[in-house]
Amino acid sequence: MQLIYSLPTIIRAYWLLAKWDWRISKQPYKKWKKHLDRSLSVSNASNQFDAYPQHKYLQQSLLFAKVTRHHYRPMNCLRRCLALQELLLNKNMPSTLHIGVRFTPSAQSDTPESSGKTLEAHSWLTVNGFIINDSKEVVNTYTEITNKSQFFQASISSM
Repeated sequence: MQLIYSLPTIIRAYWLLAKWDWRISKQPYKKWKKHLDRSLSVSNASNQFDAYPQHKYLQQSLLFAKVTRHHYRPMNCLRRCLALQELLLNKNMPSTLHIGVRFTPSAQSDTPESSGKTLEAHSWLTVNGFIINDSKEVVNTYTEITNKSQFFQASISSM
């Protein structure tokens, strides 16, 4: 598969990464929650996934990954997914956001009462069940959360 470089797409991807990084790190959750909810409802409500073949999604995802590697700040999976999802939606290419969690053994336990496990979260995008920005091996190590909005609200409340 030949990767097609598009300067407007590269610039847009770079800007979207910065926008989502700023939104998540600087704004209160209540402000960016509406964007998350809208993103989830638009992608889940749309049944137009067949408009583009999977290789078109993969091309966009690979180009986006290259932009992410050269961004001025390191981006976590949630920022990458939300920015890529918005980039795809701007091209009328809907995708579905997935968020999963898992427990991993903790390197160092702070108290004797703690179970020695750390909760980790991860996000990825799919189109018709096909993972476009991650590997099946990684995704399968997480248990998907079905109500993302409720999960985020509970997570923020506990902080």
